[in-house]
Amino acid sequence: SVHAPDFTPVLKAIPNRKVNSNVMLFIGISVLIGLLTTVFGLMGDDISIRQTQGTFIINFMYWNGIAIGGFVFSAIGMMTYARWHRRFKRISEAFALFLPVSYVLLLVFLFTGGIGVYPWADDPTALHKAHAYHKEAYFDLGFFYARQIIGLGIMVALSLYFVRTSLRPDLGVAAEKMKEMGLEVPASWSGLIKNWQGEEIEVQKAQDKMMFISPFICLGYAYIYAVVAVDISMSLAPYFFTNMYSAWYCMSAGWSGLVWTAIIAISCGKWLGIEGLTRRKDFHDLGKLTFAFCMFWGYTTFAQYLPIWYGNMTEEIGFILYRTHGEVFGNMTLIMIVMCFAAPYMIFLSRGIKKIPKAYLGAAIFTACGIWLERYVVNMPSIHSYHMPESGLPFGIIEIGMSLGFLGVFLFVVLKFLAKYPGATLSDPYMHDDPEHVEVHAHQH
Repeated sequence: SVHAPDFTPVLKAIPNRKVNSNVMLFIGISVLIGLLTTVFGLMGDDISIRQTQGTFIINFMYWNGIAIGGFVFSAIGMMTYARWHRRFKRISEAFALFLPVSYVLLLVFLFTGGIGVYPWADDPTALHKAHAYHKEAYFDLGFFYARQIIGLGIMVALSLYFVRTSLRPDLGVAAEKMKEMGLEVPASWSGLIKNWQGEEIEVQKAQDKMMFISPFICLGYAYIYAVVAVDISMSLAPYFFTNMYSAWYCMSAGWSGLVWTAIIAISCGKWLGIEGLTRRKDFHDLGKLTFAFCMFWGYTTFAQYLPIWYGNMTEEIGFILYRTHGEVFGNMTLIMIVMCFAAPYMIFLSRGIKKIPKAYLGAAIFTACGIWLERYVVNMPSIHSYHMPESGLPFGIIEIGMSLGFLGVFLFVVLKFLAKYPGATLSDPYMHDDPEHVEVHAHQH
């Protein structure tokens, strides 16, 4: 178990690696469908426009959450000296490349009229009607925009700096080894490995920089995304507030990041040349953490529901009842609980499923769909109750189409990054198993 990992398949997979043409076709069709359904929704009546704007918020909270939630484990892994997560670190870093894309999309959404979906921005008297006078200063439009632009901008900058720092030693080491193997080194790497000082120096410098910046990334994630959860999601219902909401969202974003890390690692392992590096025991570790987050999601969800229910809190009970006992969303909430907790809990409880790639992939995709439905149940009822209470269930072509569009953009960004750079962190000293770790196996007759 202490042998050095074999990076030969990773290096051989790099030259002329391109995203599969069928995958690119799927991405192109998905993005086109997303654009067409968005235009279709925005050209409709007021209800259709609000439904389209709400769908954007659902998908921003979901896909941006996956990107930051998956990436932040790279920083956590650095600080905790985690060896198992190093096997998935490049995939986690690839998610960070979606952050600037979603950042720009959010700003375009807000500045082109999307801000109107928020009751406190659409109706100046909304906070008064909800008896939430104390929120007026916080939801001043200038202050609101500043929080999104500065806060999310900081996270984008920190994330891209971390990824660039991580790439430099890997590209330098990979370039040297590829030349020895007679493989062509991509010309696009030259800018990142300019003034190369040698493997030992570069690796140590990169490790020091990443170790220094990782705590700031984790703190930024905790504080900035706590604000994002309140501003972009919870404020859709100006009368509602709960102290656990931000922690609940940050936790579920990390959970969705783990789920999508598994999806990409299993689906693209052979293409990236990392099948031999991402071992069954590594997937077992990833699955155990995914299972832990599933239980934590159930705990935090019930921990919010229970005091609201038995306390019958005026500001909060309506938010819950509209989702659990309402005619429109009641059944959907039950389905969401099954897909987010009951089913994943039973599936990931199995030790074997976490070690069988195809079974794990199916479980991860199912859970990913459940988390998307959770974002829908949390956000859309607030928009429905304020803007279209007389309409039926606002779920159809707009939600499906725009979600496909976001999926296409996410896959395009992540796969293009992975196609360009090594699929594993070649130079990271923690890619090696701990030399002091001993595994004891029962004697087999």
